[in-house]
Order: sequence, then C-alpha cells, then structure tokens
Amino acid sequence: MKISRKTVIDYVSITFGSVLTSISIVAFMIPNNIIAGGVSGLAIIVFRLFGIWVGVQMFAYNLLLFGLAMFILGVGFGVKSIYSAILMSFTVDLLQRLKFPCFDAASAQDGFLLAAIYGGVIAGAGMGLVIWRGASTGGTDIVAMILSKYLHFSTGTGLLMSDSVITLLAIVVFGPVAAMFGIITIFTTSKTIDGIIEGIGNTRTALIISVEHSAVKERIMREMERGTTMIKATGGFTGEDRPVIMVSIRRREIGQLRHIVKSTDRKAFVVIVNNSEVFGEGFKNLG
Repeated sequence: MKISRKTVIDYVSITFGSVLTSISIVAFMIPNNIIAGGVSGLAIIVFRLFGIWVGVQMFAYNLLLFGLAMFILGVGFGVKSIYSAILMSFTVDLLQRLKFPCFDAASAQDGFLLAAIYGGVIAGAGMGLVIWRGASTGGTDIVAMILSKYLHFSTGTGLLMSDSVITLLAIVVFGPVAAMFGIITIFTTSKTIDGIIEGIGNTRTALIISVEHSAVKERIMREMERGTTMIKATGGFTGEDRPVIMVSIRRREIGQLRHIVKSTDRKAFVVIVNNSEVFGEGFKNLG
C-alpha cells in the first residue's frame, strides 16, 4: 500500500500540532490553573478537585462527545481527528508523568499574564496546524453543534455558551482572577489559530481595472506565470464596459505585480485583498 506525500505531511503536521498543544496545557495551563474553556479546561478543574489525570479525562470526554455527535447528529469524524484527540490525551499525561518543565507564574513578575499569553500562543499554533491539515481536536465544538441543532443557536454562539459554563466553573473553583486570565488565553489562542490558518502559504487576490487591461494581463501571464480571469464590469460613472483582471498571487509577488501595473498604466485602479486559502494550479491541491 503506497502512502501519498500529502498523507505523510498531514500526519506529521497533526502530530506536531497535537504535541505542541499538549506542551502548552502541561507547561502553562495546568500548573497555573488557567482555564481556557474546552475539554482541557474542564479536565484541569476536575484534576484540581479530584486528582484525576488530565489526559485520561480528555480521552473520556472526547470519546463521549464523538459518540454523541455520531448518534445525535449523524456526523462522521475522520481518522485524523480521532488520531489527534487520542494523541493529545496520551501526550498530556505522558508529559505530566515525565515532569515536563513548567512555567511557575508565581516566580516571575506579571507571571500569570505571561503564562496566559504564551500558553495561548503555543496552543493556538498547535491547534492551527491540526485544523490546517483538515482535522479537529474534538472538544466543545461538538457540544456547540448539538446546541445549534436543538436550540437553534449558531455554532459560534453554542461554542461561546459551552466555554462560558466551563469559565464559570473556574470562577467557583479558582476565583475570578484565574478565570480572567483564561479569557486572555482563549483570545490569544483564537488569534494565533487564525494567523496559522491564514498565514501558511499566505496569498492575495488582486483586482485590476485598467484601460490597458490587455497589456497588463499579458505581462502578468508572461512575467509572473500566473493565470488571470477577466470579469465583465461596467463603470458606474462612465457607463463604459471595462473588464476587471482578477489574479491570485503569493504575498511575496505583490511587488512584482505593482511594478507591472505601474509601468503599464500608472492610472490603473488596483485592489488587493487577503485570502484564507487558494486551491488550484500553482497553489494548494483540492485533494
């Protein structure tokens, strides 16, 4: 059985991302009681109250949630998502048992703030890698899907509600200060995930309006070796038909594109927008 290059990259990225997230939980969140919502946050609360290992809890919670989702929603989860959830659960307990170095917030000035920020960045980077390769770490996003179906909330609202319940539990167990640092970690994690997803292979799409559209198009195709799409458009003021050139490029190619447009038509109108992802020839494969 031949394993494709893409499959290898997927599992290497998911493995690295899952381990990175586990390091964040063990090194920053558990020792400082930072509850950033989700399954890991609930597991930390129960660990402090009853001493049950965090990884064991994460495995049990995710097993229950995956089962509920398949039974209630009829949702099937890919092997990659199940692999990530199991690997994270195992790695968290392994790192704890190996006494992985922890950041003690009490030993540093503004220690809890540093723990919240660095923990969020590392967890976000790990989760971003997992999501980037089309997998999920499980957790409260499954609860959000169930709430969305039966209570008619959006998935985002359901996720906010489920994480808010865990944050409220953190207030009861650890006090309001720890919960506030948890909110900082949630924010930092989400922003880092967005940066990873949008930053890896970052691309832009340019929309160019020019009287020299034919020349601009030819130069882009010849000099940059990028395909273009001509969109029919009509000027709102002049009423004239003038095609818009659409081209997707990598961030490093913006300078070359600007030079081509500027040297061909200095009066051209150019809009460059960010892309989350681009699939197709010259970019990522759809498969």
